[in-house]
Amino acid sequence: MFRRKNKILAGMLSMLLSILLLNGCGSTSAEIPTNSSADNQSSSGESVLRYAVESSPKGLFSPLLSNTTYDNNVNSLVYSPLILLDENNDFKPGLADKYEFSGDNLTVTFNLRKDVKWHDGEDFTADDVAFTFTSMADQKYTGSRFNEISKIVGAQDYHDGKADSISGIKVIDKYTISFTYSKVYAPALSNFSQRGIIPKHIWSKVNVADWDKQSDLLNKPVGTGPYKLIDFKPDQYVELAKNDSYFGGAPQIDKFIFKVANTETELSELAKGDLDIVELSSTKEEDLKMLKDAGIKIEEKPSANYQFMTMNSNRDFFKDKRVRQAITYAINRKGIVDSLLGEHGQVINAPISLAGWAYPKSGLNTYDYNADKAKELLKEAGWIENNGVLEKDGKKFEVDLMVPTGNKVREQSAPIIQQNLKDVGIIVNISTMDVASAMAKTKGQGDYDMGLLGFTLEVDPGDADRYWSSSIANNSQFNFSNFINAKSDEFIEKAATTIDRNERKEVYAKWGQLLNDEAPYVFLYSQNAIRAHNPKLQGYKYSAYSVFPDIQNWTISK
Repeated sequence: MFRRKNKILAGMLSMLLSILLLNGCGSTSAEIPTNSSADNQSSSGESVLRYAVESSPKGLFSPLLSNTTYDNNVNSLVYSPLILLDENNDFKPGLADKYEFSGDNLTVTFNLRKDVKWHDGEDFTADDVAFTFTSMADQKYTGSRFNEISKIVGAQDYHDGKADSISGIKVIDKYTISFTYSKVYAPALSNFSQRGIIPKHIWSKVNVADWDKQSDLLNKPVGTGPYKLIDFKPDQYVELAKNDSYFGGAPQIDKFIFKVANTETELSELAKGDLDIVELSSTKEEDLKMLKDAGIKIEEKPSANYQFMTMNSNRDFFKDKRVRQAITYAINRKGIVDSLLGEHGQVINAPISLAGWAYPKSGLNTYDYNADKAKELLKEAGWIENNGVLEKDGKKFEVDLMVPTGNKVREQSAPIIQQNLKDVGIIVNISTMDVASAMAKTKGQGDYDMGLLGFTLEVDPGDADRYWSSSIANNSQFNFSNFINAKSDEFIEKAATTIDRNERKEVYAKWGQLLNDEAPYVFLYSQNAIRAHNPKLQGYKYSAYSVFPDIQNWTISK
């Protein structure tokens, strides 16, 4: 039975804020090493499921290193976390079959399964768990997960080189491990539901500083998940085969293939049976009708992701809050939703998941499209119109807008934003690039003016400090706007150390209102999660927070 000693935490749906860019470089469809005929069988008679992706994974097939949705999706099939999430976003047994909190809510103890094998046949033990989370605090670790365990006793000292181990991580025996926090941390279980465990017997042999350079190990990952990676061709496909020894039961579908598909042709490929699941970016009614007429099943749910336009506050253009607010007023966000998404998305006004429990229900400025209000604020900030272009201290308001390719709706929104800002005197030059190039430009002080990007947020925004806290702003890869605000830090800290969800909701409402007012981003829209799939696929389900729940029980008929 999967239970906790302290019932005050029962039912807490807390998950890490994980970033996710909902785009990537576009690519054409590629041949995959199976017979991709409509009968969903390979030449050897194995059942095959083909999942369309807009962009290729980067090949960071490690849950401690990956930073795109495409790599994360692969990792979620190869690796297993201590706790799984079902389609209702409830916790269920993963590598741990039981966990208990201490009476003071500071220590969580996991009892691990004793029947789990790594893909190479080695035993899974508590040492692997300790190694995984300790590695995230290593000084030489190049990934972005340290914040997930930074609140564990001794983690910061280990990270700073002041200790040889993390005192708050204790291996009690081969199948029991505990984690002790320095103070109550409401999203604690979220960390363990989102982070796959890596094998100590493999990765301990490699210097942590060199993990991201181990292409041989990364391209042939060893996990405990339902599928094993057997082939990866960048910009073409990732091929996985079922793990017959999976602790949740051997998958019913023999092979799972992530196929890089052309967004212009993926719908017709789905209708013909050359693809089995497509995450729809197009919400055109004619496209949806075409799929329905072909017998394709379509499901639509609230999404955990949102799109935004970041403004680099290190640029003089955006240091004044009035300018950031003006730009938000100047962009016809509802017009973008109406024209590009129809009824399949909505405008957002705070960086909190619409699919979660913490989004503020009131108190947010909706920034309804108002060019006159935008001009008024810009004038207050010292920008004067000269022949239709704003100027200040002899400098024109001319900026670049980077637009990562791969997300069709986002690409289509760029010229709308460009025209909206031109209407208030701001010259915008659009610069398209792949996601890797865009990410590179946001690091450090940021080598960009404005950018269209996206995040996927979790039910519990407790780890928002990774993105917003001024105490880590200079070290955060994802604080794109370089937003520094002490009051924001205060709200984040209070919410993360408060157990009662109603109290936390009040704190997050105040935090959302602060971010809404400061406008470090133009919060644009959240597109619904729409999945179209082959009607031969049975048992398929998903949620905003769990992409492949119970995948071992999915079937696909001939």
